[in-house]
Amino acid sequence: MKIIFTGRRVEVTESLKKYAEERLQKMSTYVDDIIDIHTTLSVEKHRHQADVVLKSRTGAFIASAETDDMYQSLSQAIDKLETQVHKKQGRRQASRTRETEVAAGE
Repeated sequence: MKIIFTGRRVEVTESLKKYAEERLQKMSTYVDDIIDIHTTLSVEKHRHQADVVLKSRTGAFIASAETDDMYQSLSQAIDKLETQVHKKQGRRQASRTRETEVAAGE
């Protein structure tokens, strides 16, 4: 899994990278075949924004968050990403269940 960091009007420190990498490593248990994760961090006045784009073989997931603390923004964006992944997995699982019920009913 390749994680790319981009900073806009902010320097991406090693501690930010380490924090994000630790949180994003957990995504590999939920999503198979992650191609890359692109994280963009930007600052405008007091607004700290984090955008996270996860690209995998099955699709892409996009999340962003904006607060007055970069760590909190990053954390919220990753939480949103996890929610999207769980929701997609639930849909896939429900679809498979319906397919097997229809096949068994015939």
